[in-house]
Amino acid sequence: MINNTKIFIILIVSLAAFATETFAADAKGLIVASRGTVIASGTDGESRELAQGDEIFVDDEILTGPKSFAVLQFLDGAKVTVKPNSEIVIEDYVYNGNADDKATLSLVSGGLRVITGAMAKNNPENYKVKTPVALMGVRGTEFAIQLCGDDICDDGGIEVID
Repeated sequence: MINNTKIFIILIVSLAAFATETFAADAKGLIVASRGTVIASGTDGESRELAQGDEIFVDDEILTGPKSFAVLQFLDGAKVTVKPNSEIVIEDYVYNGNADDKATLSLVSGGLRVITGAMAKNNPENYKVKTPVALMGVRGTEFAIQLCGDDICDDGGIEVID
C-alpha cells in the first residue's frame, strides 16, 4: 500500500519534470491535433513526421496527405487547420505582444481554416496569407481558404469562405 507521503513525492517529482520541459527558443507553435500523414520540411532540407505536441518553426513547409489534417496553434493563440492534400509554408512569424508582431502564411495548395489570435486582433495589418494568385490581409477573426485548381474546383481560383 502506498502512503500519502510517497504519493506526494511522486507528484512533486512529476511536476518538476513537467515544469522543466521547454520548447525550442525559435518554435512558433505546436501541433495540437493531427490525423493521417502530416510532414514538415525545414530549411535544412530534412523532413519530419508531425504529431500532436510537435513544434513548428518559421520556414516549415507543412504537407498533409489524403484524409489527413493538422491543427497548428501559434504563440498568440491563433489556430490554423491545414486541410487534407494541402501544403502551407510559415514564411514569417514574430509575436512579442507589440506593434512589431507579424505573420505571413503561404498556402501553396489545398486549403486551410484560421481562427486568429491576439496578433490579428491587435495588428491586423501585419497578419497576411499568401497564395499563388493573391496576398490577403486578414480583417476578421475566422476564415477559410480553399485554393482551387482544375482537379479540385470546377471554376479554378480561390474560394474564401466566411
